[in-house]
Amino acid sequence: MPRRVFYRISDRPDGLFDAITTIEPDTVIRRDGFGSLAEAEEWVEGLRVLMAALSAPVAQADAAGSPDVETAPEDAARPGTLRTAR
Repeated sequence: MPRRVFYRISDRPDGLFDAITTIEPDTVIRRDGFGSLAEAEEWVEGLRVLMAALSAPVAQADAAGSPDVETAPEDAARPGTLRTAR
């Protein structure tokens, strides 16, 4: 059975953008520090291609239908790094 994958792009006070992806049931992937929203969306498109090859469609997270993927500030990765958590 394919796993559900959700993503969320958030903007930061410093003007950068973060992409947070949840692969159910419990894997969170963060990509921090995109310089523009377009760069973050391009990364998500690459994620869609990869996940499609695994039969796992990617959907944008919404407040009601996706898991909470917030990470405490001390757990956040440095800008431009990929972080996975389980």
